[in-house]
Amino acid sequence: AIVSFTFLPWMKVKPVYFAGLACIIGGEMLRKTSMYQASVSFTHEVQFIRRPEHVLVTTGVYALVRHPSYVGWFWWSIGTQVMLCNPICAVAFALASWNFFNKRIQVEEQMLVHFFGLEYRHYQRRVRIGLPFISGFPEIEQ
Repeated sequence: AIVSFTFLPWMKVKPVYFAGLACIIGGEMLRKTSMYQASVSFTHEVQFIRRPEHVLVTTGVYALVRHPSYVGWFWWSIGTQVMLCNPICAVAFALASWNFFNKRIQVEEQMLVHFFGLEYRHYQRRVRIGLPFISGFPEIEQ
């Protein structure tokens, strides 16, 4: 807080607060919507064994981005620090979240390719991940 007040006093204004609040609300809504739309196919842990009820969800928010729950959480986490007008932690949260999701998406998409094969590969080509500079599980050269 001392650093913010001393070096970045412009951050302590209402527009910055409301921008953070918008990220929190938007991120949370996206995350909850994705969990609801994925239904029984949503889990909080990467699955390594396909359950019989597990289906590939490609509609709703999943038609916009491949990992809407992660996108929502990413923006929610950054928004908390922007709303608190904490620029150092906003950057730290962004970097930590990005690093976590970059690694997790690699593993998760590898399993989704294993579970759904070409159906997931086609989905990968059609729909972006939604997080900046994360490409996901690499395409196999044909």
